[in-house]
Amino acid sequence: MKKLFYFFLILVAVSCSQEKAKNGAVIYSFDDQYIDQWYNHRELFNQYDIKATFFIHRPNLLDSSAIVMLKQLQADGHEIAFHGTNHRNVLDFKDSVDVLLEKEMVPGIDCLRNQGFEVQSYAYPFGQSNPPIDSMLLYVFRYLRKATYNMHNTTIDQYDEIYVSSPSQRIMNSMGIDNNYGISLENFEKGLLRAQKNNEVLVLHAHRIDTTFSDYTVNSRYLENTFQLCKKHNIPAIRVADLESFFQDTKRTIFSKH
Repeated sequence: MKKLFYFFLILVAVSCSQEKAKNGAVIYSFDDQYIDQWYNHRELFNQYDIKATFFIHRPNLLDSSAIVMLKQLQADGHEIAFHGTNHRNVLDFKDSVDVLLEKEMVPGIDCLRNQGFEVQSYAYPFGQSNPPIDSMLLYVFRYLRKATYNMHNTTIDQYDEIYVSSPSQRIMNSMGIDNNYGISLENFEKGLLRAQKNNEVLVLHAHRIDTTFSDYTVNSRYLENTFQLCKKHNIPAIRVADLESFFQDTKRTIFSKH
């Protein structure tokens, strides 16, 4: 009888660990230099414990107030990452990766690092690249983010490329959730549920946060609704830089229960 009881406890523990291991996660990333809008929504991020990655372009144009806001966002637990010195399409440099490094990478990276930001991640402007450029930039950055668009007009759980499923994956695509991409809340939830089921990380990107419903803006109410869906399904929002540790922690959770 006692053996059956202990066997039951083991089954419960394994079941719980597997359930937790299959929780999945989501990455919210924001591009360009809409720093005041991001900063003005600090309380919204904090309220739902959302950690995001902010990809900054043209960092040489940051004034002192923008740097102060970025440092506060970093202190809140968000990641400050890189989006190009001049926001150039890297395919413009496909015949000269040395010029790409010299003109588009090094100046902006140095600028951010000199301001005290540890740059680990890079988002390609216009979401495009090619394998030779990817290979070269993986010597510079830990993670690279491209972009996928809802061209098939289908639910986002059908786009395999916007999900990270391994701690060794360093190149990812993201799905835009700005107003012009037309991702409904029902569609968004389908993406979360796939991530939860498969213990994957759903990668998303947006730009400005406001209430204008313009292209390349995400409405603040819509954004809060997506945060509420994450809370509803107990799916954490992590930074790009957290990917490896997320999967390692998941693995430790499995084995610590056995």
